Amino acid sequence: MTDQADQQDSAREEYLRAHIEDRYGVGVLHLERLDRGVFSLQLRDGRRWIARVFPPSRPLEQVEGDARILQFLEQQNFPAERCANAAPVSVLYGRGILVTNYITGQSVDTNEHTLKTFGELIGRLSILPDEEGVTAREAGALHHYSQGGGGPQSDLDAAASWLAAIEEDVPTQSRALLASLREQIANADTCQNLPEAFIHPDPVLKNLLATESNDLTLIDWTGAGRGPRIASLALLIWAGGLHQGSWSPSRVDAIVAGLRSHIRLEESELDRLAAVMQIRPLVFACMRFRHAVKAGRAPNGTEWWWPGTELSHAIAARACVAFQS
Repeated sequence: MTDQADQQDSAREEYLRAHIEDRYGVGVLHLERLDRGVFSLQLRDGRRWIARVFPPSRPLEQVEGDARILQFLEQQNFPAERCANAAPVSVLYGRGILVTNYITGQSVDTNEHTLKTFGELIGRLSILPDEEGVTAREAGALHHYSQGGGGPQSDLDAAASWLAAIEEDVPTQSRALLASLREQIANADTCQNLPEAFIHPDPVLKNLLATESNDLTLIDWTGAGRGPRIASLALLIWAGGLHQGSWSPSRVDAIVAGLRSHIRLEESELDRLAAVMQIRPLVFACMRFRHAVKAGRAPNGTEWWWPGTELSHAIAARACVAFQS
């Protein structure tokens, strides 16, 4: 089975190579898979591209929206990926493909200066002028979870569907946990009636690169658009604040200091920060719960991925103090 799967992967890569060469009139010397649906292309003329190949379930209009947003970011001189061609979107066997220029860089050093700069970038992003409405599509959901886009509710709906799909297979001893996850989904804060802005749906450190000139560039804009700004900020503060199995007040302070250089949060956002901060860990836990059940295991609530409120409340409380200081 492994040999057959490898042969299928090789065939798909050859189809992609031929498609890129035919579409853009370039020669591809080398093609390398970097991640699920993400490929590095070394061209004969010395350039290097990234090709993102999306599943057929992701509407082409979403892929085209990704390209328009990257072009908008280039016009705004915002540090992000750049489209590799004036017509960067194509279709291969029902799959949308987006080509961008490869960014030569490395993972960032996660010190407080980097975190403050990250906060500044996300704060600046939320106030970029967009008179033509390029960024107007609904955003906040992670494209791996919600192929059709949407806001935080879309991620929660996806999580609920995962649990429904494995309901009959959940071991008796894990059914109370299933009920708990469902209750948390039903009661989650979906950011209704909170201020909206242009947001990156996954502002975490793995999506920040340090370039050769030591500048920071934000990548993976799939699904970016307009959504509740607190959804993006809460994820940034939560993920950036985590440190060595716990969390760091100074890291939270650094992120908020960067954000405050461009924005101030409303009282309604501060009041709901902790609840919104729990959305992504909850959705992730539902995914891990599904994986465990499908693998024949019985989750018991002690797994590392199980969502808890203590951590998010502590981080959110510190962030609120930093915003109000």
